[in-house]
Amino acid sequence: MFRLRSFLALLLATLTVPGCGVLGGGKTTIVQITNKITSLPAGQSYQFTANVQHDQQMGVKLSLSGAGTLVLTGSTATYLAPPAPPTPNSVTVTVTAANGSGVSDSDTFTIAPAAGPVVSISQTTPTATAGGAAVTLNIAVTMDDPSDTLTVGISGSSACGDGGLCGTFGTITGTAGGGAYTVQYFPPSSVTASTLQTINVLSSLSNSTMGTAFVTINP
Repeated sequence: MFRLRSFLALLLATLTVPGCGVLGGGKTTIVQITNKITSLPAGQSYQFTANVQHDQQMGVKLSLSGAGTLVLTGSTATYLAPPAPPTPNSVTVTVTAANGSGVSDSDTFTIAPAAGPVVSISQTTPTATAGGAAVTLNIAVTMDDPSDTLTVGISGSSACGDGGLCGTFGTITGTAGGGAYTVQYFPPSSVTASTLQTINVLSSLSNSTMGTAFVTINP
């Protein structure tokens, strides 16, 4: 459960209201996804933003039907598409008010083939403990080639005790061009609170789509 309050600054607009309802004689609850899509290329990520009003400070719930991964990232919900179009090819993201009004809004879309190689990471949502054991990440690359060079990195945060560095990585191992690799993620020595950070793996191949995972680092 999380709160999605007002439009992001770049998404201010006057929109119709796809979901609304009145609870306990109060103001009408409104839930609307403000940036719907009809299609997303395989391997790509997309940030959904919702406008939620009059929810009695209870926020909303997210649900996903279909392939891919959906995670809360700050005030938005980030959807990560699978590395190839699924069968059946239909994905639905739904946002529902948690105040019992039953008000919701959803977006149904398809996954399009990628224009080039796609990097994917599994697990997509690993959990690590600060100062704890390393986490093994498996990397897959479609349409791989021996000339490919992979680069891995992680976002930073003031919550991470190592000067904002939220972890490090070992050497990526695997047969060049084989399409399957592994890398060890080493969490930071400490965090001030649980934090969600983004791991990316980039390929040097032309028109490639980077791989993404979201790691939760706990104290």
